[in-house]
Amino acid sequence: MSMLSNAPEQIAPFLLALGALCVLAAVTGIALDRGASALATAAFAIGAYAFVIAGASIALSPYLLVPLLLLIAALARTLGAAWEEVVRVIGRLVVLTLGAFAAAYVFAQLWASRLGAFPGGGFDTFWLYVALASAAGLAIGLGLAAARGRPDQIARGLVLGYAAFGVAGLAVALGSLPILYPKGTYVSLGLAALWGSLEWLLLTNVFASTLVLRVVARLPWSSSAQVGVALTLAALFSGIATAVAFGPLAVTGVAPPLLFLPNTSTIP
Repeated sequence: MSMLSNAPEQIAPFLLALGALCVLAAVTGIALDRGASALATAAFAIGAYAFVIAGASIALSPYLLVPLLLLIAALARTLGAAWEEVVRVIGRLVVLTLGAFAAAYVFAQLWASRLGAFPGGGFDTFWLYVALASAAGLAIGLGLAAARGRPDQIARGLVLGYAAFGVAGLAVALGSLPILYPKGTYVSLGLAALWGSLEWLLLTNVFASTLVLRVVARLPWSSSAQVGVALTLAALFSGIATAVAFGPLAVTGVAPPLLFLPNTSTIP
């Protein structure tokens, strides 16, 4: 209530996000009712839903992922999966996501023990990147499942997303060592270094996503490149939107990022 009275403009991003989620959920429901001919539309809507919810689930609560899982279950049912298979699909997604965050946590601990906290500031971009990688993987898996009529492709797509974004993130992180950590400690080079790292991360994500989709998913080069660019842009705009929406809240302490794990903040 205090935020509503003192800074109502901060409510606008949440209202826009809520409206977008309602529209995407409605599109998904309508598309699923129309059967196999509209599965691609449903998959696209659920994938977009995953990108919108990624930042919010990290900043506020992972319980916000429940509606996303219900939409995925509805798609799997439309593809002909029995309830037992739907449970297995959701279980695989949960295990893969927890495994990805656990691996990221271990990486952050190793980095912090050797070099200190990640450079950066504001919203916790480290966890946000993993969340956006999850959204990208779900988008890949949903697209493959709709195109091939197989619910098991959803979990496979999540693995592909983690592979693409993971390789890209690791390559940029390790490549930044000689520049940002020339003597084993962090040296601030200003915004130019951060913008340069972001640009290289975007290009590396496009390349890695294209290569993974072509080699592992066996999509044509043209389709792989288009999907790689689309996923990278979706991750970029979702990250920007998350920073805009949750940045003021993190500063005011109303709803700060859930930094409940040690040595995982990006603030040096």
